[in-house]
Amino acid sequence: MEKIYIDYGKRINKAILNVIKEILRDLSKSKISSHHCFYITFRTKSKGVSIPDKFLNEYPKEMTIVLQNQYWNLAVDEKKFSVTLLFNKVKENLEIPFDSVIKFYDPFVKFSIQLDLRKEKSRAKKITNKKNKNVKEKIVTLADFRKKND
Repeated sequence: MEKIYIDYGKRINKAILNVIKEILRDLSKSKISSHHCFYITFRTKSKGVSIPDKFLNEYPKEMTIVLQNQYWNLAVDEKKFSVTLLFNKVKENLEIPFDSVIKFYDPFVKFSIQLDLRKEKSRAKKITNKKNKNVKEKIVTLADFRKKND
């Protein structure tokens, strides 16, 4: 029988993302008091993120958006949400997968969530390990050139 190890971090992240989804669904139906204000930080280079290129140049790693009074077309599905926001008096459409969200904050009730970033850390570690492996493979020792005694 195969033993399964519980990944608590993954389960907690999933539960937290479900909380965020429910909040945004309620917000899209105007069920939330206008006193609430939501700061959502996401990784701009994550798969599925759709934002104008000018934002990618300005925010190459992560970006924080604010949902409070001036937003339009908030739509939420199982994997992502989309919204239209005003930037310098220009309406811009954004599509943000929930997997890219790393922070969620509502200052009205002082509620803040920092999602687990282990995926990013493990990916960085794999890249570092690959580089170290390549460096080790290129090391030449003097023993390689010495004559071996028969």
